[in-house]
Amino acid sequence: MDTTVEPLRDVFFWATIATAAIVLEIAVFISRRKRRRAVYAVSGILGVTLFEFPRFLIPLLPQPEIIPNAAEIRWVGWALFVTGIAVMMASFTQLMAARRKGWPLQTTGVYGLVRHPMYLGDVLWAFGLSIAFNALYAFALTPLWLFLRYSIALLEEEKLIEKYGEDYVRYMQKVCKRIVPSIL
Repeated sequence: MDTTVEPLRDVFFWATIATAAIVLEIAVFISRRKRRRAVYAVSGILGVTLFEFPRFLIPLLPQPEIIPNAAEIRWVGWALFVTGIAVMMASFTQLMAARRKGWPLQTTGVYGLVRHPMYLGDVLWAFGLSIAFNALYAFALTPLWLFLRYSIALLEEEKLIEKYGEDYVRYMQKVCKRIVPSIL
């Protein structure tokens, strides 16, 4: 009996790729101002692609079910998936509008709920997809995705304090949660 697993069908191969990509993103983020802008652009595109694509693929791969034959919970997963995408789109739209105004600090809209709503949406869609496909390993990886996004949020906030100063500190006091409303 052949017990080898094809890497491209292995959940943990793709989880390793996604984790390595976010670690690359963290390393680049920490080294900001030490390299040319193109390096950050290319690494950012690679980081996002190699973090998002594997996490989208993971629930589709063969793995145990969260709850055997639980078709009735799939709609909850799809609702979380759509909510996550909607939160990310709202965050992105709000940031692009801010960009046209010279990047003022965003403190209202989705940024009035949590300080990093794009990360909230990013974790929500992956969590929802794992439930929609009843994929146990994808579901179990959700805390890792949250931890990695939380880690980036911590680093990002240092840069935001440098950029916005006391305005950002006041915003942190007003909007206490980084990623998950009422929790984290």
